[in-house]
Amino acid sequence: MMYEITHWLQKKVPWMWNGVELLNAKICGIRIGDRKNLQACLIKNVRIADVNDVKRLTEFFARQPQDSYKWFRPHDFDEATLGKLLERESYIIYVMEDDTDIIGYAFLRCFMNGKCFLGKMVDMDHQGKGVCTQLCTVGMNMAERLGFRMFESINKDNHGSMKASKKACDVIVVEELEDGDLLIEDRPKGSLIP
Repeated sequence: MMYEITHWLQKKVPWMWNGVELLNAKICGIRIGDRKNLQACLIKNVRIADVNDVKRLTEFFARQPQDSYKWFRPHDFDEATLGKLLERESYIIYVMEDDTDIIGYAFLRCFMNGKCFLGKMVDMDHQGKGVCTQLCTVGMNMAERLGFRMFESINKDNHGSMKASKKACDVIVVEELEDGDLLIEDRPKGSLIP
């Protein structure tokens, strides 16, 4: 229900949505605090992105085939949008690198109600190599450290993304959304009683 309300507000009453976004960012910024405190949540080759990464992130998204955006469309991928998201206090954007190339992108979009949403994309040449699982693991580490419940929206036909989430976390299907998407809650691995 909350999912539908937020999408309705965003589309139908954008001025109100922008106000809610600013309030949410401020409250989440206080809760998240200094991002340096999240360093312990990271794993090898993963780091928190900053505004200096805008150009590299834009290039990362530009080199992905159009098919990569079939299920991943949480925001625009231009420099202006990415710059705003990197500065917004309610977003934690992190990347996985191989030498100097970004091979994985992920974010936690945090909300003042103690929930966050994980979004993730892996470079076309690095899919199926565990990158997505590692991005999920880092997201779960950060959500747990911050005391947020972590959710994702994954299409039923996006088997790779769901497989990665299930490897990194215990997954609970919360509800089926429109267009075949599933709202899932990720929990720390081993937290569900069999």
